[in-house]
Amino acid sequence: MDGVFDAGTIDKWFNPYHSDSRAKYIQDTIDHCEIMLYGRVTYEMMYPYWSALKNNEMGVAEKLNKVKKYIVSSTLKKADWENSAIINQNSSKEISLLKQEEGGDILVQGSATLVKSLLKDGLVDELKLLINPYIAGTGRRFFSDEINKEIEFNNFQQLEKGVIALSYKQKE
Repeated sequence: MDGVFDAGTIDKWFNPYHSDSRAKYIQDTIDHCEIMLYGRVTYEMMYPYWSALKNNEMGVAEKLNKVKKYIVSSTLKKADWENSAIINQNSSKEISLLKQEEGGDILVQGSATLVKSLLKDGLVDELKLLINPYIAGTGRRFFSDEINKEIEFNNFQQLEKGVIALSYKQKE
């Protein structure tokens, strides 16, 4: 609830709140995207696990493996995950061009540093957050002093185990 997203403590604030409704919410979100956008750290966490799955595990493995993926990184030299490309320069401009292409949604999972940059540059159309009933107290926080944006409430959904899915749109 306090905005901590620290992967090192995911076993405390995320894993215990797994439910069928949360899994479906995540699966629906992934199913409706045409492009995945990752920061380097999230890409390096996701790629080894998901690329090894070949039987559409959890109902999303096939989509995650087949969808176009762009990794924003100035240090990553190669992206071996199927249908992946690296954006290593002018990321705001490149992402703005991606948004102008016809097609479905662009989804960013995790990648908090990237999301902060996208928010700052006005490139986030919708912000979807899963709020778990857990106060971590310490760890990396998603929101920081550098983000100062007015957003507009869009929707919420109560999921099992006290998890709330919130959706906000960028205010025009």
